[in-house]
Amino acid sequence: MKIYKKNFLVPAVLMVFLEADPAWGHAFGARYDLPLPLWLILIGAATAVVLSFCIMALFLKHNGEVEEALTFNLLKLPGFRWLSLEFFLNCARVFSVSIFLLVIFTGLFGNPATLKNFSPTFVWVIWWNGMAFASALIGNLWSLVNPWKIIFVWFEKAMGGIGPFYIYPLKFSRWPAVFLFGVFAWLELISGLGKEPLSLAWLIIAYSALTWSGMILFGRQAWLRNADPFSAVFDLLARFAPSVGNSGRWLLRLPAVGLLDKRPVTFSGICFVLLLLTTVTFDGILETPMWAELMEWVSYSWSLSEISFITQISYFDPIDISKVIALIILPCIFIMVYMAFCYAIAAFGGGYISTLDVAGYFVLSLVPIAIAYHLSHYLSYMMITGQNIIPLLSDPFGIGWDLFGTINYRVDISIISAKQVWYLGVAAIVIGHVIAVYVAHIMAIRVFAERLAALKSQIPMLVLMIGYTMVSLWVLSQPIVD
Repeated sequence: MKIYKKNFLVPAVLMVFLEADPAWGHAFGARYDLPLPLWLILIGAATAVVLSFCIMALFLKHNGEVEEALTFNLLKLPGFRWLSLEFFLNCARVFSVSIFLLVIFTGLFGNPATLKNFSPTFVWVIWWNGMAFASALIGNLWSLVNPWKIIFVWFEKAMGGIGPFYIYPLKFSRWPAVFLFGVFAWLELISGLGKEPLSLAWLIIAYSALTWSGMILFGRQAWLRNADPFSAVFDLLARFAPSVGNSGRWLLRLPAVGLLDKRPVTFSGICFVLLLLTTVTFDGILETPMWAELMEWVSYSWSLSEISFITQISYFDPIDISKVIALIILPCIFIMVYMAFCYAIAAFGGGYISTLDVAGYFVLSLVPIAIAYHLSHYLSYMMITGQNIIPLLSDPFGIGWDLFGTINYRVDISIISAKQVWYLGVAAIVIGHVIAVYVAHIMAIRVFAERLAALKSQIPMLVLMIGYTMVSLWVLSQPIVD
């Protein structure tokens, strides 16, 4: 969230390319230059993606069937058996609900200063970023510790069952989750409401009321599956994970095979995936010199316009308005570009599968890209800024407590270096795109009857992957402007 980048430490992943000597708040005390010219890095990354496609085209000869889960159950190992015990699961649920209540109470009654209150740091750094990493690299832990779900289940048991009063309308599909995630993106990237503990607490309370009302009206499972943006995000990321929980088992599986759907994703689901991909990219764009120059021009032009007086008396900030417009327009651009490429994929594949179906079949191949960019963009942010949770654990309300003796802990900015961040970021983006090419290749073999048609269909997808690889690396390479 922006407040942390301004007041704590700018994520290292966005700082490695500073061309001027950075200040202390930028996490590094020395400039780090690219090891190679940017154009050479872009060509190298694009070449890696192309070569991966060529290797897959030559050597992947199967019919598109990939085993989703290996037969080995991790819970059979001696050191893992306790994870399946109901006592452990209940302890995890109680702990999750306790943290949930702590976030609300510290927001309502704690220190109003953002940096001295447990709520903002936990919500934006530990929960939002940490749960995303855990979902992608471990599995869908959110399904186990979702406090809204846990509290509702407890209430259901106490009442002997509740509702649903209505069947969830099919025409709604996942549009509620798309809309609510858009609002959440606005809160995270643009609005200042989320940084204020009191406002954050009331937002959580309002969202809780909405979520529980939706569960009562339409049923818990229907609401979580279609309308809850956080369940949708973490479930989507968990499809990439190398393990999956099912019926009291915890099975190993090949990474990313959970993204191989047998049915096309609905159009609302397509929009949700692309919105998720857009918001991470948008956060990076907001900190580039290009965006800073654009906002400078907007401010100057707005000050000369006839409506500047209206904005002054109404407290509308032209910069925030510009960000909102961009947050609306950019996902629309992503959707239009993606659908255009899907039209080309359908045409190259023979033209007998509709563009919408092609878009639904291939959209999940973009999830590894979202995960890779999230990893490259936020890992150092979480590792550095996330350390602020250590003193806050001893003093969550910001009133001078020292419960665990950690109140005097100071952030260690040397935990990860600029060089490490650069190589990790590039590696994550390139590997993520290679995995995306692999998923798209398997889906093409499944969707198109003839192997030649499947290979031809992947030419437009390959161009799309290369293009986004270059865009991602370009954004990553820009000097930070905050």
